[in-house]
Amino acid sequence: MGGFELDDKGYVIGVLSFLLIIPSIILLIVVVDMINFDESSNIMIKSDTSFHISGDVERNIPLITMQVLKESAEEVVKTGDSIPNSRIVLKNIVESRMNNLNANYKNNTGVTAKCIIKSLDSASDPFELEINSSISVTKDNISYKRDISQKISILGLNPTKRASGQFKSYYDIPDPLPFIKCKNYGGVNVSGGRINYGSSLSNYLRKTGLNESNSYDNASSPLYIKKCPYDPYTSHGNSKFSTLKNCIENGYYHESSDGACFLCRLEGRSVCSHYGFETFITPSGYHNQTLLRAPCSIDHVIFNDKTYHGIYPGEAVEYYTKENETFIIFLDNGHKTKYGLKSFENSGVFVN
Repeated sequence: MGGFELDDKGYVIGVLSFLLIIPSIILLIVVVDMINFDESSNIMIKSDTSFHISGDVERNIPLITMQVLKESAEEVVKTGDSIPNSRIVLKNIVESRMNNLNANYKNNTGVTAKCIIKSLDSASDPFELEINSSISVTKDNISYKRDISQKISILGLNPTKRASGQFKSYYDIPDPLPFIKCKNYGGVNVSGGRINYGSSLSNYLRKTGLNESNSYDNASSPLYIKKCPYDPYTSHGNSKFSTLKNCIENGYYHESSDGACFLCRLEGRSVCSHYGFETFITPSGYHNQTLLRAPCSIDHVIFNDKTYHGIYPGEAVEYYTKENETFIIFLDNGHKTKYGLKSFENSGVFVN
């Protein structure tokens, strides 16, 4: 009986000991889970930080690119010097500025962010550029990388906001082409958002030996690139040319398969293989208008001194009369048709 009692007590003690061990096991499991959770949370925080910083880098690319485009165009306006290989030059400038900005992330958060600009080129929309980039973000052993393609507008405010006169966009980008072309012919002046040519455009045309070069004395054209809102373009001929008048006075640009794209304009080219745009170069008002033909008033025609067709003529289109002053532009048959104006049969080639 005594032995039995001892064994029974041992059994009880064993059970009690096991029960005492269970809390310790549970506590150990909880501690291990907490350690794992802390490590997982740390990884998640690092990953989340990397993801958000990559988003910041992506959002900064269009802003930096717009700044570079504006500053580059303004430098051409100031100096009249073209930017050869503009696509490569501007791509490198954007990449350098992006990585200077990204260095702040390393200093502030320990995150290494890099941005490689693969290309900067014309887009299918001539009022946009396409920039292709590779973004990589790294913190400790956590990394995030992806390739992106973005469209960058070269336009400032849209025409409806601009028309109110109460807004001015920081990113209004000037057209660099006239400043390059007229640099050696007297230069141009800028006033009220327009380029005033004085005698420089007539001097430029005269060097080609064309007749009626004086028809562009004191001519003007838009300073800033603004997309024409009148669609289709044939509507310019509506309401006794009032749409054409409004377009010219607001200085709008139009899509064109013949006109140069923005990047090629920075290089001083009036025509290129890319889908580009065009605008009107308007002569000053005439008194007792008798001139019927002169170089076509489209910018890529007037500045085209290097292709087979060169500068060709246009016929006078009177779009506005004020008292005894007549305002006209000269358009060829193709551009008359494009803008919904009455077409005419070309009466011959433009002679020297």
